[in-house]
Amino acid sequence: MNPTMKKKKETFLIRFAKNIIKALRLRQVRLYGHKFSKKTYTLHQHIVLLALREYHKGMGFRRFCELLPDYSLLLEYIGLSQIPHFTTLHKVSNRLKSSVVEGILLGFARKARFRAGIDSTGMSLQHSTYYYEKRLEHFRKAKKKKPGRPKKRRKKKHQYTSIFADLDKMLILSTKLLRGKKSDNKMMIPTINKAKELFNQIISNDADRGYDAEYNHEYNNEVMNVEDQIKLKNKDVPVRKTKGANRKMAKTKARKKRGRPRKNHRNKVETIMFVLKKVFGEHITATKAKGQRQQGRFRMIAFNAYRKLSLLFIEHFYATENLRFSRNLCLENAHIFSRINLLETFSFQGIS
Repeated sequence: MNPTMKKKKETFLIRFAKNIIKALRLRQVRLYGHKFSKKTYTLHQHIVLLALREYHKGMGFRRFCELLPDYSLLLEYIGLSQIPHFTTLHKVSNRLKSSVVEGILLGFARKARFRAGIDSTGMSLQHSTYYYEKRLEHFRKAKKKKPGRPKKRRKKKHQYTSIFADLDKMLILSTKLLRGKKSDNKMMIPTINKAKELFNQIISNDADRGYDAEYNHEYNNEVMNVEDQIKLKNKDVPVRKTKGANRKMAKTKARKKRGRPRKNHRNKVETIMFVLKKVFGEHITATKAKGQRQQGRFRMIAFNAYRKLSLLFIEHFYATENLRFSRNLCLENAHIFSRINLLETFSFQGIS
């Protein structure tokens, strides 16, 4: 970061980069990958650029590097004197360890206690348009079937994306990325384990009915020590016929609860996924499985930096209103106290 940068020049992308650099410093990500590195660029600069590429919906490395000269203020802020070759970013993306990149997500976490939740979605690996797919399906159906056993159709794969998030501030804490269909039940523990250093800050863990398994309820109660808010399947089945001690306990607790129902915080995970796909795109442009997973991780880093910007705007807006109100209140109180003191002085001197 350039220390001579004036505050008035802080644009959206500079604040975006500032959030990422702050998370990198909190996670103590080193500046260079090796002690014999050429030291032309730092890892912090590369990670900011790779996250910025995901903000542009994962455009090609060559096209992205052609756009970089237009971002002169951002390049000045991160201290980048020359534009890297597009293959440099591609090689850095493949070289970085997945544990290092996923650890950056924890740098966005807050120190306060919060509600957490988990859910999964799918990212498209296809590059064809919807119309092209429909036309192919039309011609496939119109084609005459040959006699004999029909050929097995190749299933279209997608990237299974499991997300564990802070529901209060809507920040992604950890993720599990795999190719093809997976069971939500079996993916909960591997996803949440990546954020185990935050277990003492979590109040509750929300999940939908897809995660309703005895070992997941047991993990919430005994490992995480949080409120078990996993939705139950077959609510009408009696407790005595429900399998698993933790599932029985959750069902009994739900039936005994009275009063106002709890707010459905789990829906906030759906909001995170909607924004992730709407702002950063639902298509993964990488061709190899390793590159696809790495692209998904950088997309979530970009989402957290974007979300931090939104939170900063909201907090600043409401804080400004509160400060204005408190300032007016203090002025009124000072005026009242000054009048009281004046009256006391006059009464003491016998002046009416």
